[in-house]
Amino acid sequence: MLNIKRISIIAMLLAMAIVVSVLESFIPMFIPGFKLGLANVITLIMLYEFRSSEAFLVQILRIVIVGLLRGTFLSPIFIMSLSGGLLSFLLMWIFSKIKLFTSIGVSVIGAVTHSIGQIIAAIFIIGTDAIIYYFPFIGLLSLGSGILSGVIAYTYLKRSITNRFIKIEE
Repeated sequence: MLNIKRISIIAMLLAMAIVVSVLESFIPMFIPGFKLGLANVITLIMLYEFRSSEAFLVQILRIVIVGLLRGTFLSPIFIMSLSGGLLSFLLMWIFSKIKLFTSIGVSVIGAVTHSIGQIIAAIFIIGTDAIIYYFPFIGLLSLGSGILSGVIAYTYLKRSITNRFIKIEE
C-alpha cells in the first residue's frame, strides 16, 4: 500500500523528470533527433531506490505527458520515444537487478538501447531499414550521454540521501 509521503515523492520525481525532459529539448544538438536524456537520471535513481513498478510508471507517464506538452502524442516521434523508453527501461531494470554494473554501466545500457528502440520503431514507421546507418552516430553519442546521466545518478546514489533523510515507508 502506498502512503501519502511515498506518493508525494514519486509525484515530485515525475515532475522533475518532465521538467528536465522538456528543458533539454531546448539544448541544440548537431545530430537531428538526439537529446541528452537527462531525465534518465530520475529513472536510474528510482530503479535503485523505489519499486520497479513505480519506476516504470514514472517512465511511462513522463513519456506520455511530455508527448502531450510538446504536441507529439501518438505521432511518429512519440512512438519512437515510447519504443526507446520501453526497451531501455527493460534492460536497465534487468541489469540493475543482476548487479553486474554500477548505475553508470546501467545508464549506458539504457542510453544505447533507447537509441536501438528508436531505430527499430523508425524502421517500421518509415518502412525502410536504411535508417540503421544512422545508429553509429547516435549510438556513439548515447555512450557519452549514458555516462553523463550515470555519473549524476551514481553520485546521488552513493550519498544515499533518500535513505538517510527521507526514509520512504514500503
